[in-house]
Amino acid sequence: MPSPIGHVLGGMAVAYAVGRPGGWRLPAVCAIAAALPDIDFMLPLPHRGPTHSLAASVIVFVATLAVVAAEKGRARIAAAVGLAVLSHVLLDWLGQDSSAPRGVMALWPLTSAYYVSDLNVFNAVDRRYWLPWFWRRNMIALAREILILVPIVCVAWWGRIRRGSGIET
Repeated sequence: MPSPIGHVLGGMAVAYAVGRPGGWRLPAVCAIAAALPDIDFMLPLPHRGPTHSLAASVIVFVATLAVVAAEKGRARIAAAVGLAVLSHVLLDWLGQDSSAPRGVMALWPLTSAYYVSDLNVFNAVDRRYWLPWFWRRNMIALAREILILVPIVCVAWWGRIRRGSGIET
């Protein structure tokens, strides 16, 4: 499962891909939204449970839409924020999961089943800091996330710049 840095990069990629050109606010909000599902660490909920579902991303989309509804043309913002939350679910689904139960509750509340892709695109991030290989293993996982996600963020950012300049993409 990706680290918070990986999730932030995923949220930024969504913001650049979906949002209109200009400004730093939407990428910042989407970066936070993409990390939001891990709030279950601080709540009495199972990790990778309801906060890691399509339903949670729809709830965030609707809540964001309600907040920005007063301004015309802001549905794109709500869509970006909802998709940023969904990016967390996707990245976790694509990641290696070394803790039980494996996967994410992507289809909660329809089912409490956990889903995992077994593609292991991202290495597992370990939270057992007292183990001797903790730093090395997590640095390798972080390097892999950066190698995969930073180019995606750059391509999305470049597309956003081109849309803003009127150049055909």
